[in-house]
Amino acid sequence: MSKLNWVLSTLLVTGIVVSGLPIQSSLTATAQTNRFRAWQKIFQDFFQRQEDNPPPGTPGQGIARGDLCMIAPLSANTNTEVWSDRPLFIWQGNVGKIGVRLSGSEDILWSQAVASADNPVAYTGEPLQPGQIYQWLIFDQESDSIPKLFVPFKVMDDEERDRIRVRLIILEQELKEQGATPEETALARANYFAQKGLWSDVFQEVYSLENPPEAVEEVIQRIPDQLCM
Repeated sequence: MSKLNWVLSTLLVTGIVVSGLPIQSSLTATAQTNRFRAWQKIFQDFFQRQEDNPPPGTPGQGIARGDLCMIAPLSANTNTEVWSDRPLFIWQGNVGKIGVRLSGSEDILWSQAVASADNPVAYTGEPLQPGQIYQWLIFDQESDSIPKLFVPFKVMDDEERDRIRVRLIILEQELKEQGATPEETALARANYFAQKGLWSDVFQEVYSLENPPEAVEEVIQRIPDQLCM
């Protein structure tokens, strides 16, 4: 089964099971089903792009093949820009430390020792600068000074980043007035980022859910295996 078909079937089956449970309101069931379909559409678009443009496996140039796979920030044939100035790092495999540096520089701006249980890890350094290209560094051991792999990514230019920030503020205000749940807000933000092709930011919204619904939780758990096969 292809990655795309797996994700679609997972979301669809879970949505059917939930919507088939005895609940007090048919409106609630309809709302749940609509959210399942909305999440399904986002993942459908992403995995379709991945299948149409499989990433290369050259170490040091992006997503690697083998026992280590870098998931986000995305690189290679996908959109390497990120909107967030504090990106979320997601990978599969064992590493001792991750870090960030400016492209073309040897100075490490931020680093953090990690264990497999820490994945994913949010960047906690000083806000990254709009328009700059950075390298996500991956080290075998915490004590290593030379990375075994790096993934280049760019923080969106200031002007476009501000436009998106304003639009998100408006979107969140509208949702707040409508009494939207945290999941509905994350879904709306993820959908907006997906429309912009900002897939690293889509993943950041998905992983930010404190209590994701069952369909989303299962996809989150399986994303590394599906992307890194």
